[in-house]
This record gives sequence, structure tokens and C-alpha cells, in this order.
Amino acid sequence: MTQIPDVPPTDPPASPPPDDVADTVRPQPARGAEIGALIGGAFGLVFLVVNSSGFSTVGRIMVLVVGILAFAAILFLAFRSYGRRRGSPQAGTAKAFGTSFWIIVAVEALALFGGTKLLAGLGYPELGVAWVSVVVGSHFFALGHVFGLRRFHLLAGVVTLCGIAGFIAFFIPAPAFIPVLAGVIPGFVLLAFGLWALAPVDAQG
Repeated sequence: MTQIPDVPPTDPPASPPPDDVADTVRPQPARGAEIGALIGGAFGLVFLVVNSSGFSTVGRIMVLVVGILAFAAILFLAFRSYGRRRGSPQAGTAKAFGTSFWIIVAVEALALFGGTKLLAGLGYPELGVAWVSVVVGSHFFALGHVFGLRRFHLLAGVVTLCGIAGFIAFFIPAPAFIPVLAGVIPGFVLLAFGLWALAPVDAQG
């Protein structure tokens, strides 16, 4: 009788990982990026709304449409990222809104309202937008330290320089360029940052 050769056992095909496991290994935006993107996007849209009033009707409509679409994309991506983090093992290990965060917010609010009020009282209300850009830009240096995100420092530097450019335009003098240099340009920068901040990364950066 013919003997049937032994056939080595084969492992069953590996089943795909569950959705919750797949979400934990999928590259995610850096922790803290969602709140930073929402803050930056909100400031950016406000900058565009306030500082595009001197544009032509068509020009302002184009600026606002781009700004609204960008902010809508930021909202969608940020809340989608929050949803994916909810079931991850590290969710809740870091406090997004600690004491340092609220101190930064309080100092920023005082600087914004106090500085613009002072400039208006001195007879230079047109410098208010430049001052706002400097304060908003500077506060991202602090947020970058709190959240441990170096990319916040890049945003802070660009927006702060836009504010300084607004002050320079005043002293040249070329005050008509202040809303563009210190308002519209940093508005688009903030919105672009909001989208970039939500890009998936393998490590914080």
C-alpha cells in the first residue's frame, strides 16, 4: 500500500486587525494639534473678515470664500482626529487645558484689548491690527512650549513678523498696506497652519 507523505501544517491566514487597533497604529496628528489648529483657524478667519473690508467687492468675496472653506476643512479634520483619539490607549493621558494654557489665554486677552485700547487712545487706531498680529503670533510661542510642538514656533515667528511689517508700513509711511501685511497675509498663514497642523505624523514635531 502506498504511504501518503506527511504534509506540514500551514498557519491560517492572518486576520486583519480590528478597526480600533488599526486606528491606534495609524499615523495621527501630533497631540495638541487639534486645539492649536482650531485656535489658529479661528484667528485666521477673523483676520480675513476684519481686514478685507477695504478690498473690492469681488476681491473680498474671494478672500472670504477661501477663508470659510479652509476653516470648514479645519473643523472637519480636527473633530475627526478627536474621534479617532477617543478610543486610543493614550487618550486622556495629557491635559489639553491645564493651568498654563489658561494663563496664556488670559495674558493674551489682556494684551490684545489693553494694547489696542492704548493705541486708539494715543491716536493710532490703524496700528491696532499690527499689534493684534504681534500678540497672536507671540502667544503661539507659548502654546508651542505647552504642547511640545515645534511647528507652533514656526507659525509664531511668521505671524509676529507680519505684525512687525505692519508697524514698519506705518512709519515708512505706507499705512494703506497695514491691513494686508498685518491682517490678510497672517490670516491666510493661520488657516494654512491649521490645515498643516492636522497632517498625520509618526512623532510629535
